[in-house]
Amino acid sequence: MFKLSFGKDCKQLFCIATISLILWGCGSTPSTKTPNVTNAIKLGQATQSHDYYADKARQSSGVNQQAYYLLALRAALNSGQLDAADRYLGLLPSISMLNDNHRLELQLLQSLRFAYADDLSLAIITLSPSSSWQVSSSRLVTLYQQRANFLAQNQQPALAANDLIDALSLAQEESLRASLRQTIWQEYQLLTIEELESLLSAATSTEQSGWLALAIIGKNAIRSPESLQQQLMQWGAQYPNHTLSNHIPDRLVAAANVIPYAPKKISIILPLSGRFERIGQAVQNGILSNLMAQNSEQDIQLIDSHDVGAVAAYQQAIASDSEFIIGPLLKNNVEQVATIETTIPTLFLNTPRDNHAAPNQFFFSLDKESEALQGAKYIYQLGKSHPVIVAPDNVRGHQISTLFSQQWQELHEDDFGTDDVEVIFFKKDSELKATIERLFETDKSQKRINTMRYLVGNKMEAETHSRRDIDAIYLVANPKQTSMLMPSVEVTVSAYANQVPVFVGSSGNAYRMTDSGLTHLNQLTISEIPWLLSTDNELSPSKIKQLWPKMTQSQLRLFAMGHDAYGLIERLAQMRLFPEYRLQGLSGQLNLDEQSKIHREMSWAQFQRGRLKKTQ
Repeated sequence: MFKLSFGKDCKQLFCIATISLILWGCGSTPSTKTPNVTNAIKLGQATQSHDYYADKARQSSGVNQQAYYLLALRAALNSGQLDAADRYLGLLPSISMLNDNHRLELQLLQSLRFAYADDLSLAIITLSPSSSWQVSSSRLVTLYQQRANFLAQNQQPALAANDLIDALSLAQEESLRASLRQTIWQEYQLLTIEELESLLSAATSTEQSGWLALAIIGKNAIRSPESLQQQLMQWGAQYPNHTLSNHIPDRLVAAANVIPYAPKKISIILPLSGRFERIGQAVQNGILSNLMAQNSEQDIQLIDSHDVGAVAAYQQAIASDSEFIIGPLLKNNVEQVATIETTIPTLFLNTPRDNHAAPNQFFFSLDKESEALQGAKYIYQLGKSHPVIVAPDNVRGHQISTLFSQQWQELHEDDFGTDDVEVIFFKKDSELKATIERLFETDKSQKRINTMRYLVGNKMEAETHSRRDIDAIYLVANPKQTSMLMPSVEVTVSAYANQVPVFVGSSGNAYRMTDSGLTHLNQLTISEIPWLLSTDNELSPSKIKQLWPKMTQSQLRLFAMGHDAYGLIERLAQMRLFPEYRLQGLSGQLNLDEQSKIHREMSWAQFQRGRLKKTQ
């Protein structure tokens, strides 16, 4: 969009003329009578240069001269020649508009000029049609569309939708009407359900209330897709003659007609023996606990992928007339069976490296990669500008660091000159303290102090100083490494500098809300599955630990994943149509992306006075 500072005289002339026109034209929606004045020169579209139209104007008089000057003004605005546009604006208001069509055109053009000057408020109020105007319906549609466009740019979707509804009531061509219906729907989608409900209570027309009521149904469908069909039937009975009666948005129609998965027989493929027996059993216990809580009478077939192999287990599930398959769990097993063709919907419990999902395939995992991306976003939202990653010098450490750094750069794509995220690697746990000293450069400070003491004597008193540009540390570590690092950060940072906050993913946390006495972890912020940060859940982690005392923290997360996997079955079909739909699960807030991958939004907590306190 062009920006231009008006000259003092021109700006005063422009504003005075525009405001005068607005006051003259104020009123309710104009009638769409046939204009009394027939103008052979068509306004609204300039195909020649502004000089061409200006020459034509100088050769004409009366209505034609005015029309050509309006076309010259539009041509100048179209080409971004704002000085020329301002000259024509200086001419036109001094001449009384000779018909309503010219008055409407001048409002459109003055509004565009204000938009070029980045003054959307004036661009909006300039468009004020009079109830006495005699203009064609197509010209009024243009005015309402332009005002709606500026309202949308000005973050006023409800008012934009109102203007578009007015335009729709006048539009004749079906292609235009279809475009308007789509745009109105898009504007209402920008509002919250609370805002829509407030507007519905104040609606002054059946047309507007019908739109708002359907938009509310659309929002409710995201929360509760299973009730959509009944709500649409009720809407149709209440608004039988509404514009949308035969034009319900495609996504709502598709969602209303989708058939949720309701399998009578489910096959579950997990490693139930061998090296990965414990993690397989943790997932199995989560699935079965949810199934029993639902009092389901489904036929469940458990297949041990370690015993028969992943491919054979998958083929057994297919051959046994399963209607839904959960598993396998291990990444290499998923990659082995994901290419096997079947019409049976499958929720894989891991994500293959090459994720190309078939229409009936879904992927769900407790991947650490997504936690790193969320960590970068969370630190960014806190206003930090110079995070540093501390990670082990291995494949996982490099992978997580790269993902975090890429996400950080994407978050700063509009910031010129953003530096890459600094990464410090450690090869073994015993190097952690030295790694932190190297990070904050306190080792260099101590060397300088030692040198000075050598020169002036040991009685010299000095304090080591640390770097002050670092404002966050993201740690890639296990619980043991996390416990070792936190005290190192506290003693390494100079007493003259602010304490640097440390963040870590769930793999670095071995504690729950009920644990206490962990003062060495104070101020450490972790991302964690919501269930492990809850204390009032009927299915609390403490109760599960009572049933399976040997279950570790990581196995509790797998239990939550299994619990959520069963809960997802009846919702996956609708979630595919509503990517914005969020399901609050034990393992996170869940949604399905376009690649059929389940994303988990983690919760955040911080250690304070030796205990975990949920922060988000």
